Amino acid sequence: MVVNGGIVVAQSPLESIDVGQALTQSQLFAAIVRSSDDAIVGKTVGGVITSWNPAAERMYGYLAEEIIGQLMTVVCPPDRVGEIQEILGKIGRGESVTHFETVRRRKDGNTFPVSVTVSPIRDEHGRLIGASSIARDITEQKKLHAAAELARRADVLEGANRNLDSFTYSISHDLRAPLHALSGFSGILLEDYGDVLSGDGRDYAERIQSASARLAQLIDGLLDLSHLTRAELHPRTADLGAEVTRIAEDLQRAEPDRRVQFTIQRPVPAQADRTLIRTVLENLVGNAWKFTSHRDDALIEFGTTPAEDASLCCYVRDNGAGFDAAHAGRLFIPFQRLHTTSEFPGTGVGLASVRRIVERHGGQVWAEGAVGEGATFYFTLDAKEIA
Repeated sequence: MVVNGGIVVAQSPLESIDVGQALTQSQLFAAIVRSSDDAIVGKTVGGVITSWNPAAERMYGYLAEEIIGQLMTVVCPPDRVGEIQEILGKIGRGESVTHFETVRRRKDGNTFPVSVTVSPIRDEHGRLIGASSIARDITEQKKLHAAAELARRADVLEGANRNLDSFTYSISHDLRAPLHALSGFSGILLEDYGDVLSGDGRDYAERIQSASARLAQLIDGLLDLSHLTRAELHPRTADLGAEVTRIAEDLQRAEPDRRVQFTIQRPVPAQADRTLIRTVLENLVGNAWKFTSHRDDALIEFGTTPAEDASLCCYVRDNGAGFDAAHAGRLFIPFQRLHTTSEFPGTGVGLASVRRIVERHGGQVWAEGAVGEGATFYFTLDAKEIA
């Protein structure tokens, strides 16, 4: 303090610092900027970089001498360049941008997430002369957040699986008892009282039996679909051509009067769960067998075709009933059928199972066909996805 004519005048701390002390504080401030773990960057109101601390060099990969004088957009991915103009626009209006999460690009082209705070810089007269930004690499925080989110989703999935277990148990046990009763009592009606039933009465009882049998098939299909969704994969090397050959032999033994020409590519090695992939092949080859049943010159072909985005692409082709291509999307939806059960039997679960299994192997499934001209079903497998 200074005594002036008996009046005590208190000086501010800055007023009491001499030139030597001011230089020391300036040097201290520069040391703080240099030692910061965050990238501290100065720029003009037009976005030209004017200062670049060592943390910015480490974070972005550019040395100060090669980056100063360039536009700040040099560290932005192409799809984020517009952010710089938006931020500078806010700075020009005297606003600050705090904890803005975005993505920035290093000198080597790799991108990483950052949290950025940008503030206006003014001279002693309050005029805007530039902007300063502090950027923090939040890669680790993002990883921790992603891990926590993954754990949360795993908990949700585990709960959903428990509910699904309860649901399938209910289907498997609670629904089968009344279903057996319907089938059993309708059978008793036909066997013990068939001679006193009218024609309509017998027809109603037979319809009950038929509907009960179909409902039992649908329940079995639903349970199988649930199992396929959750079954653990055990990938091994399998020859898909050999599997198709065995399936074809089984079909021909079951219906020896049918004459079907098979063309099967062998070998077709693949990395897959052998049990589940056999289910895929059984459904596809079995469908081809079923939908060629009205032809005397039935042809079924299994082989592979080149695929750009998968390690293996297989197909099963037939010259059977085919389908309307406009409804191809319904083929893989559970219980959706493009043919009536009177034309071709089935529940509509087989192709839904095929899709679930193929997707679990990192692949895709699709179909091509035309009414009366046969169908071709394709599926891909990606060994990298299940390794």
